Amino acid sequence: MLEKYPLIVRILALVGFFLVAGFVLSIVGTILSGLVGLFFRLVIPVALVYFFVNWLTKRRRSTY
Repeated sequence: MLEKYPLIVRILALVGFFLVAGFVLSIVGTILSGLVGLFFRLVIPVALVYFFVNWLTKRRRSTY
């Protein structure tokens, strides 16, 4: 399809594609790093608290 266009147009199209792809990757990378940060800040501490409380309640029940 691009073979009928001049060389300069094909080069500009390729550069434009790389610019758009880089922009999209930067947005996706920002979203993914935010989700990973949220995971480490919220999910892991909540899971640790849950397992610690669960362990304490099981331990307390077995002493009665």
